[in-house]
Amino acid sequence: MGVLQKLGFSEGESRVYDAILNSDSATLQQIHENTGLERRNVYDIINKLISKGLVSYCNENKHKIYRAADPKALMEYFDDQQKQIQEKKAELKSELPLLLKKYRSSKPEFDVRIYRGKEGVKSLFNAMLEYKDHYYIGGNWGIVKYVGKQWWSRYTEKRIARKIMMHDIVTVPKKFLSNYDTPKEYYEVKTLPPEFGSPNVIAIFGNCVANLFWAESLFAFVIEGKEIAKNYKDHFEYLWKTLR
Repeated sequence: MGVLQKLGFSEGESRVYDAILNSDSATLQQIHENTGLERRNVYDIINKLISKGLVSYCNENKHKIYRAADPKALMEYFDDQQKQIQEKKAELKSELPLLLKKYRSSKPEFDVRIYRGKEGVKSLFNAMLEYKDHYYIGGNWGIVKYVGKQWWSRYTEKRIARKIMMHDIVTVPKKFLSNYDTPKEYYEVKTLPPEFGSPNVIAIFGNCVANLFWAESLFAFVIEGKEIAKNYKDHFEYLWKTLR
């Protein structure tokens, strides 16, 4: 994996950049040969790198010669990206009250939403950070396996920083919980008998009930309704009281 790919650029961008970086007079043909990419793709990628200030060119003997900019330009590129993100966040902050007003006024009393794939599940969990208590029934820590331990650790840090309590009824024996990097703060857990084990996990937060299915093809659907959420919360409370 090239340096640029580690920094979030595409594989093609990384391969083209490396080919130019390792040559003092790279031509389109040479880059094409060194990367194995189609000439048209190489040309498009070079233009992207030029627009980002990472590659420059000059004309020699009617041929364009491409050269990598000083690698410090990468730091300048990310500084510029960060500045743009901060400007966009500031603009969003000013528009957010109006967006929230429109969102809330258009929401039905009863709503169903579907989340697919790793990014969809991440989006669901990030939305849950707006609620002060999370209740889980049948938790098996599939999120660590299918979404990733590093992402979950960062998410847990954000949850704890916001003092959000996680109430967890799991199907994993307590002695195995240490393998899943369970949090030490704002977390409590009880265990269901192993015969209740299932890839399906129920999460309750606010007026929402999420059904999560841990598998290679991640899938979750969320039902939003005050009475439904209350019924699931009562079910959770009953289980919590009966479990040790």
